[in-house]
Amino acid sequence: IRVFTALCASLWLLDTNQPADSLQACGRDARPERQGGETQLFLNMIKDLDIISQQDLLSRLMLFGSAATVDAVCHLNSWGRCSIPIHALQAGLKNRQLDTVDFYLKSKENILSPAADQPAASTLSLELCPALDLLCSAVRESNSEAQSRQFSEQLLNITLSFVNTQIRSVLAIQIKPPCLAFTSPNSVTLCVPLQEVVRQSVLTNQIARAQAALRRRGRPEQRLSALRMEGLRQVFSCLQRRDLHTADALLVNMVTTPPTNQNPSFLSLVQCPFKVCLFGTGRLLGRWYAIRLISLSVFLVSSEVTSCDSALLWRYLTALHDQQRVVDWIQSGEASGGSRWPELTPELVNSNTVCSSYMREQILDLLARRGVFVPEELSDLEQLLWRLAQGGGVMSRSPPVPQYRSPLGLDLHSLFISFCLEHGLQYLLYTYLEHYRLTPRNCPLLTNQSVSESRPWFEMLVKIQEITRDLSDPGLVFQASLTSAQVLLPGSQASLSSLLLEGHSLLALAAIMFAPGGIDQVGQRSGQSERTVDPQLLKLALAPHAKLRAALFPAGPRGHSPSSDISVYHLLQSLHPLDPSRLFGWQAANTLNSTETSELPHFSSPHLVNRFALVENLDFLYYLRHGRPSFAYATFLVQHDYCEQKLPKLRAWQQVYRLALQWFNVASVASAAVCFSELLGVCSLKLRVDIRAMNAILQHRNQQHTHTPPTQHLHTLGVKLAEAEPGAAEELIGYLEAAVTDSVEQKGFSRSSYEAAQEWALPVQFCQLHSLPLSSIYPAHCAEDGQFIHFLLFVQLHNFPPQQVRSLAAQFGPALQAHLSLAFQDLQVYSQRSLLRGSGKQSVFPSAGEEHPRELFQVLLQSQEEAAPVRFLLQEALLQRCPTLAVMAACHQGAELLACLCVWVLTSVDDVTAREATSHLVQAPQHHEWSLHDLSIIWRTLLGRGHVRPLLRGFQLFQRDCPLVLVLQMFEMCCDYRNFSEAKAKLLDFQRTRPLMAAPPLQWVESQASVLLLTMLQRCSSQYDLHRLLQLLADVDKLLKSNGPDFRKLSQLSQLLQGSEVGVSRRLLQCVSSSVQQEEFQAAVDALQATGRYAQARQVALLAGLPVHRLLLSQLLQEVNSQKSKRQWRRLETRVGLWRKCHEQLKAESTDPESASQFFLSAAETESAPDAPSERLDVTERCLLLCLAAHWLSLLRPAPRDTLESLEKALWVNRVRRHVLAAAMEKESVFNVPPAAVEPETNTYEALMQEFSFSNISCLNTETCLSLDGLPARGEPDADSPLSPEERGVLYELIGQLLDEGSIHEASRVCRYFSLYQPDMWVVLRCRGLAAGELDPETQDEALDAPPKAKLTSCKIPSQLPLISVLPEKSPSLSSLSSFVMLPLPEDEVATQLQKLVDQCRHGNNYCKQVLSLYQLAKELQCSFREICDEPPGAVLEKLLLSEQPEHFRKARAFIRAQGLCADAVARLVSSAVVQALLASTQELQPERQVFRPSEGRDSLVQLIKLCDDPNLVGVRLLENLDTVPLRDLNCIVELLIVAHDCFSLTCNMEGIVRVLQATRHLSHTYLAPGEHYGLLVRLLTGIGRYNEMTYVFDLLHQNHRFEMLLRKKMNTDRGQTALLDYIKRCLPADSEKHNMVALCFSMRREIGENHEMAARTQLKIIESQAWGELVVTPDLKSSLVKVLGLLRDAAESFSKDSCVRQASRCVRTAKLVALQLHFLNRGSELRVINLRPAELLNAVTALPRCYQVFVVSEAYSYSPDWAEILYQKVILNGDFVYLEELKRHRPLTSSLFEDIFKMLDGAPSGVSPNVKRLLTHCDDVYSRYRLAYQQNLYDVTKTLLQDAKTSSYLNDRLAS
Repeated sequence: IRVFTALCASLWLLDTNQPADSLQACGRDARPERQGGETQLFLNMIKDLDIISQQDLLSRLMLFGSAATVDAVCHLNSWGRCSIPIHALQAGLKNRQLDTVDFYLKSKENILSPAADQPAASTLSLELCPALDLLCSAVRESNSEAQSRQFSEQLLNITLSFVNTQIRSVLAIQIKPPCLAFTSPNSVTLCVPLQEVVRQSVLTNQIARAQAALRRRGRPEQRLSALRMEGLRQVFSCLQRRDLHTADALLVNMVTTPPTNQNPSFLSLVQCPFKVCLFGTGRLLGRWYAIRLISLSVFLVSSEVTSCDSALLWRYLTALHDQQRVVDWIQSGEASGGSRWPELTPELVNSNTVCSSYMREQILDLLARRGVFVPEELSDLEQLLWRLAQGGGVMSRSPPVPQYRSPLGLDLHSLFISFCLEHGLQYLLYTYLEHYRLTPRNCPLLTNQSVSESRPWFEMLVKIQEITRDLSDPGLVFQASLTSAQVLLPGSQASLSSLLLEGHSLLALAAIMFAPGGIDQVGQRSGQSERTVDPQLLKLALAPHAKLRAALFPAGPRGHSPSSDISVYHLLQSLHPLDPSRLFGWQAANTLNSTETSELPHFSSPHLVNRFALVENLDFLYYLRHGRPSFAYATFLVQHDYCEQKLPKLRAWQQVYRLALQWFNVASVASAAVCFSELLGVCSLKLRVDIRAMNAILQHRNQQHTHTPPTQHLHTLGVKLAEAEPGAAEELIGYLEAAVTDSVEQKGFSRSSYEAAQEWALPVQFCQLHSLPLSSIYPAHCAEDGQFIHFLLFVQLHNFPPQQVRSLAAQFGPALQAHLSLAFQDLQVYSQRSLLRGSGKQSVFPSAGEEHPRELFQVLLQSQEEAAPVRFLLQEALLQRCPTLAVMAACHQGAELLACLCVWVLTSVDDVTAREATSHLVQAPQHHEWSLHDLSIIWRTLLGRGHVRPLLRGFQLFQRDCPLVLVLQMFEMCCDYRNFSEAKAKLLDFQRTRPLMAAPPLQWVESQASVLLLTMLQRCSSQYDLHRLLQLLADVDKLLKSNGPDFRKLSQLSQLLQGSEVGVSRRLLQCVSSSVQQEEFQAAVDALQATGRYAQARQVALLAGLPVHRLLLSQLLQEVNSQKSKRQWRRLETRVGLWRKCHEQLKAESTDPESASQFFLSAAETESAPDAPSERLDVTERCLLLCLAAHWLSLLRPAPRDTLESLEKALWVNRVRRHVLAAAMEKESVFNVPPAAVEPETNTYEALMQEFSFSNISCLNTETCLSLDGLPARGEPDADSPLSPEERGVLYELIGQLLDEGSIHEASRVCRYFSLYQPDMWVVLRCRGLAAGELDPETQDEALDAPPKAKLTSCKIPSQLPLISVLPEKSPSLSSLSSFVMLPLPEDEVATQLQKLVDQCRHGNNYCKQVLSLYQLAKELQCSFREICDEPPGAVLEKLLLSEQPEHFRKARAFIRAQGLCADAVARLVSSAVVQALLASTQELQPERQVFRPSEGRDSLVQLIKLCDDPNLVGVRLLENLDTVPLRDLNCIVELLIVAHDCFSLTCNMEGIVRVLQATRHLSHTYLAPGEHYGLLVRLLTGIGRYNEMTYVFDLLHQNHRFEMLLRKKMNTDRGQTALLDYIKRCLPADSEKHNMVALCFSMRREIGENHEMAARTQLKIIESQAWGELVVTPDLKSSLVKVLGLLRDAAESFSKDSCVRQASRCVRTAKLVALQLHFLNRGSELRVINLRPAELLNAVTALPRCYQVFVVSEAYSYSPDWAEILYQKVILNGDFVYLEELKRHRPLTSSLFEDIFKMLDGAPSGVSPNVKRLLTHCDDVYSRYRLAYQQNLYDVTKTLLQDAKTSSYLNDRLAS
C-alpha cells in the first residue's frame, strides 16, 4: 500500500507541478529540490523502499504516465536507461504514443553491446525479436488504414533508425581472437584438416589469415566465395546436429567480415528460399529471420516444435504448402495426450495463412469440422453458412457455433432464422426449428410481433410446431387453426369473429372444437377477443345449418324453459368415425365420453396390452414353422449376433435340419428350411435329399396302408436321423429302396431303363450323404438285363467304388463280361472327391502311361475322370494350342464361359500376341484363374494390334448376347468396310441392348467399349477420318455415360475446327481428366484467337464451358487498338460509341464485373496527349471510363466501397482538369472550344455519364453523406487537398451545380474527398438535420457561423425518409413540391428556421424546399415528422387523400413524385379505394371517410386515377378485383368496368380495352340481359362509350323492345348519337320510324349538314363528268349551280347551328366559288373556276380580272397563288396598277416579292420599263428599291434616290458598310 501511495503521489505531483512536501508521508527520502529557479522534482525511494524496485516504478510510470515523465525521473535521479517491459510498448502502440515507442527503443540502445551481461544472440531472441515483431505488425496494420498511414510512416522511421543503429554497433565490434589463434599461416594447413581450418578461421574471425595460408598451399578455397561456400556447408552440418549456437556464430562472423562485395552471396542464398523482406533493414534482421526459419526446419525434422513461435511456424508451413504437417497440426488438437504441436487459434490462422486459396479452403473446411472458425468468416453470415455446409452442415447434433454472437447481439439461431425469412426459405426454416426444437421460450426471435405481422406464414409455422411440443394442450391446436385461417384467407384477422364475418362458418366451427372449454366457453363475452364470439353473430352465421343452430341455440327463452339435452356431441353419435363416446375426451361439454382415456384405441395401447395380450418371444424356428424364412433369418441375426461365426451357424443349421425332418410332410416348412439354410451359407443338398426321400417313403406307405398312415413313425425316424442315431439311416434306405422299386413298377418303367436310373439316383445320393454303401439294385438289374451302357453311365455318374463295380460287372454274361474286360484295359476310371469323403485317384485297370494324351477323344475321356473337367480341358487347350478344347469345355454344365473365352482367344492368335496378352500373369497361363481383368488386358492387346476378328468370333461363340459383339461389328464396319451407316445401326443396337443385359457388369462393358472407341479414334490417320468417326459417335446420345470422352462434344469441336489450321488434339481422344480437357480446349481457343478467328474461338469456348469474357476482352482490346490507329479516334463521338459498344457487349455476355471493371480501368490509365485539345479529349474519355469501371464494380456483392470512392475521387479530379483545360483554351482562343449545344456527340456523352453516374450507386449513398459530421467546415486547413487554387475554384462551382441538380450525396462526398468547404452544402445538410430533429433550431447568425450542435438526446432519422433518403436525387418534379410549402407559423421555430435556410441557400434551394415541404406535410396531416418518416409511403399517401384539404390531389401527386412511389403501389391504393367506395355506394353503407366518393363525379375519379403514372395498372387491379365483388352487386361491377375502361383509355392501351370489352360482353349476355337489367346495359354502353364495338347492346335492347331507353339524356352525346344513327342506317334501314324518332330527339344538325354537303358535291361531280364546252351558258348548268349553291347554304347553316365551324367554313368557301362561277356565266364569260385540277389553278387565277376573285379561288382550293407571276402578267406586261392597289389592300408588298418579280424581267419586252419604274415606287424598302433599280440599269432611279434628302443618308451608310 505504501509503495502504491508513493507511486500515485509522484505521478500526481509530476503532472500538476505541485510542491512535493506531501511526499514526506509516503517515502522517507522523498524530497523536493529547486534548481535554477524552477522546481525540479526527483525521487530517491529505491534505497529505502525495498518493496518496489526501480524497474517496477518506471514500468508503472510508463503505463500510467507518459514517456516524458519517465525520462525526466531518470534524468533527475541520474539513472541509466533501464529495460522497459514489452507490455509498455504494446500500450504505446495501442494508444498511438510515439514518445513511448521512442523511449522504449532508446532503453534498448545498448542491448547488443559487448558490455551487456547476456550474449547478443540470447538478448536478440529474448528481448529484441518480440519487440521487432510487434513493431512490424503495428506498421503493417496501420498502413492498411488510410487514416493511419501518417502514424505508420513515423513509426517505420523510428524503427528503421533503431535497427540501423544496432547494425552499425554490431558491425563496429572488434572481436578479439581467442587464445587458440594460429601462430603462423604455415601452421594452419600442416596439422589441421581443411574443414577444421575453415571452421576455426570463421569462428575466430581470422578469415584473411586462413586465405593467405591456403593461397600459399595453392588450395582453391583461397577465394572468398569458395571459403564461404565451405562455411555454409559447416553451417548446414551444425544445423543437422542441432548446434544452433555454432551455426549462429559462423553466420555472424561471415556477415561481419568486411568483404569487397557489399551484398554477400551466402546471405542471399540463405534469404532467398524464405523470401524475407523486413523493411530492407540490412543484414542483421535478414540473418536473424533466416536463422529462425532454418531453426524451424531443423525443429520440424526433429519433431520438436512446441517451443517454436506458432505464428511463424504456421506461416512457414502454409507458405511451403506442407499439407501433411498442417493437417497433423490441426488434428493434434483432438488428441487426449500431450501434443507435439503448439496451440492453434483461429486468430493465428486468419492472420498468418499465406498459402493458395485452394489449400486455405481445405484448411478452413478441416477446422470447421472441428468447430473452429476464423473471425473473418464469423463476421460474414453467408460465408459462415457456406463454411458450415462444408464442415458438416448447419443442422448437426449440437449447435456448430454455440458461443457465436453477431455485432447486434444475435445468436446463430436468430441470424439463421432471419436469413431464411429474408430469402423465403420456408421448408428449410421448418426443418431447422424442428431439428433444434426451437420454441418461443428458448428463442426470443420467434416472439417478435413485427416479424409475425409482416409474414403471417411464419406465425402459422411456429404455432403448428408448438402442437408437437405438447400434445395434451388443445389450445395450441386452436391457436394454430386461427393463424392458419389468417394465412389461407388474407385480409382477415386471427379471430373467430373475423372468420364468421368473412362467411367461413364451418372453418370457425372446426376451430371452436379445439378451443378450451368448447362452444360454451367460446360463447361467453369475457376472455380474450380472438377466443370469444358474439352469440348473435354465431347464430346468424349458422343460418344455413338449421339443425345445428337449433341445437346450439334453443328456441325457448333462457332461464325459463329447461335446458335442452341435445348437444353437438349427440348430433355426432350417428357418425361412427366421430363417435363422441370415444373421441373429444378433453372437451368438458362432452357428456357422452365413456372411455377412460381420450386416445384412439390401437393394438399397441399399453392398457390393452397389459389386459388382453399374449406375449411370446418369437425365435427363428417359430418363423420357419410358419413358412417365413426371411423373418427367421433377420431374427436369427438379431438374437444371436451373427457375424460370420461358424459355431452359431452350425448349431442353427442342426436345429433347422431337425425341424425340417420333423415337419418333412409340410411343404411350407420344408421350403422355408431349405431357404434358411441357403441364407446361412450352408449347402442344402443333404436336407433336400432327406426330405425328398422321406416324402417318397411316406407316399409309398400311404399307398400300402390306407387305414393307418405311418406318419408318426416316420417323424420319429426323421428326428433320429437328425440326431445321427445309429441304425436310422440304414432303416430308412431299406424303406426308400422299396419305395423306389414300387414307384418304378407303378410308372411302368423298365427296371434297367434310363428313366429307372433317374428314379434310383435318389437312393444313391442318400447313401452318399449318409456314408452308406451305395445302393446296387439298379446296376444289378442292368447286369441281369445286359444293359452295359446304362450300367457304365450309372456307375460313372455316381462314382461307384471300383471294388463294387468289379463285383457288379461279374453279374454280366460271359460275352459282355469279356468285352468289358477288354474295354477296361486302356480306360482309367477316376474316383472323384465325394461330398463327405476325401478324394483319391484309383484306376480300375492299369494304364499304359502318364503323359498327356494327344488325341481329342483321349483328352475328352480323360477330362471326364478329372475332378474339374472344364479346367482340365482349358489347360490342355493352352498346352496344345487347340481352340476346339475351349469350345468343348464351354459345353459342360456350369462351365465358366469367361475362362473359355479367354483361352479360345489366346489359342486363336499368334504366339507373340498371346505372350503379350499374358505377360502380366505371375504363373503359367494353364494354371491361372481367368477374370474380367484378364479379359480386359486381352481385349486391349488385340485391339492395339488390330486383331478384331478373333475377338468378334470369340464373343459370338461364348458371349453372343453380350453388347460388345455389336461394337466389335461396328469396328469392323468402320475400319474394314467403311460402311458408316451400318456401323451407326450397330452402335444404336448397342445402346438399346446395353441396359437389358445381365452379365458381364455394365460398367465393365462400357469400359471395354470405351477402349475400343478410343482405339478407333487413335487409329484415324487423318482429321477427315476422325471427323467422320466423331460424327458417327455423336449421333448416339449418351453412349458411355460412365467411361470415355464426350463424343458429342468432340464432334462439335471437330465441326467447329473445320476450315481452320487447328485440329482436334490427340489428348482429347483419351480418357483424361476434366482439367486436361479444359487445357486442351483452352489451347484450341488460344490457337484460334491467335489466328484472328474470334467467332470460332468463341464457339469452342462456349462448347467447353470456358469463360468467354477473356476472349471477349481480348477481342475488344484488339478493336480498341485498331480504332486508335485511325483518324476518327480524334473525335469524341467515335470514342464514346466504341466504349458504349464495349459495355453493351460485356453486358450481353454477362461478363465477370471485376474483369470488365479492370478492362475499363486499364483503358483509363493511358497517358494523355501533351497538347491541350488532345489532353482535354483524353480527360473527357477518362471520365467516361471511370464511370463505366465504377458501374461494373458496383455489381459486385458486396461492392468494394473503398475502391469506388477512390474511383469517384479520380473522376472528379479529371472533371476539374477538363474544365480547367476548357477555360485555358477559351482564354487562348474562343474558336478552339465549340459550344456544348453544337456538338451532337456531347449529348450522347452526357447521357452516358448520367446513366453511369456515381449517384446511381446505392452503396455510396449512405446516411453518413447526409450528416454534418466529418464535413469540412469554414477555416479548416486544406493542406492535404491535391488541387490547386484554380482547380478548387472550379470544383466549388461544380459542387454548386450538383446541389442545384439535387445530387446531395455526391456533393457531400466530393466535399469530403477534397476537404472543401461549401457554405451551401452546410445549409442543405443543416436544413435536413433540422427537419429530422437531429439539430436544434438556432438563429441565423449561429447557423451560418458555427457548426451545428446536436441534441443531447440523439434522434436518429429513420432509413426511409420519404423525400431525402428514398427519393432519387435528381427528381424531375422539384417544383411540384412547392405545393406543400406554406408560410410558417410564428410559433413554429423549426419551420421559420427552415424557411430562412431556404432563402439563404444559393445552390440546392430545391432540395431545401423538399425538406420544408415534407415538414409542412407533417403539419398539415397533424402528425409528427417522425411518424411521417416511420410510416410506409402508401399509408402517408392515404392519409393525405383522406384529409379534407383543398387541392389534396395535386399535393398527393407531388408527394408521389417526391417519394418515388412505384406505380404498382399507387395502383393498388387507388383500386382498393375505388372498389370500397363503389361497394359502399351500392350497399348503402356510408363510412365516415373515403378516398373516393362517387358523388363527387367523374373529374374527381379521373384525378384519382391520374395519381398513378401508369393508369393501366389501376385498370388491371380493378379487373382483378372483379372476382371479389359478389354477383348481387351488378351495379358495382358495371361501374368497375367503366372505371377500368377509363384507365386504359387514358393511355390508349388496346389490350386492356379489349379485356374490358370482353368482360362487358360476357356480363351483358350472361347476367344483365337475362336479368332484365336494361338500365345497367345502357349505363355500361354510355359509360364505356365504345358504341361501334358494343353494337350487341343495341341488338339486345331492340330484341327486348327497350330501344327507347337509348333516347334518354344519357345518350345525348355526339358519339352516341352518331353511333345510334349509323346502327339504324346499317342494321335497320327500313325502320323509318326509329330514324325519324332519333332525328327529332337529338336534333342532329351536323348529320343534316353532311347530307346537304354530300348532295352538293355529288351535283358538282355530275357537272364535272360532262364537257365544259357543252355546258356553257345553258339553263341546266345555271339551275344545277343554283341548286348546289342552295344546298351549300343549307349545309353551312346546319353546321353553324351545331358549332361545326370548320365544316361550315368549307361549305361557305365552296358556295363562294359556285357564286363566282354563276357571276361569270351571267356575264357571258366561259372562264371555269369549279372542278379545277391542281395543274389548272395557275392559269385560272392569272386569267381572273379582279384580285378578290383570286382570293376566292385560292380559299376554295386551299391554294397559295404565285403572286410574283400574277403581278408580272398583270402589272409589268399589262400595266394594270388598279389590280396592284387592290392587292395592297389585302396583303403587304414585301421585298422578296419584288425580287421574285424582277427575276422574271430577263425575258420581258423592252417597252415595259415605265411599268417597272412605276412598280418600284410601290417598294417601301429604300435599299431594295435602289438595289433592284441598279440591277436593271435604271440609273435615273438610283440617281434620284441618292439625291433625295430623305433617302440619300440611309443609302450612303448602307453602301459604305
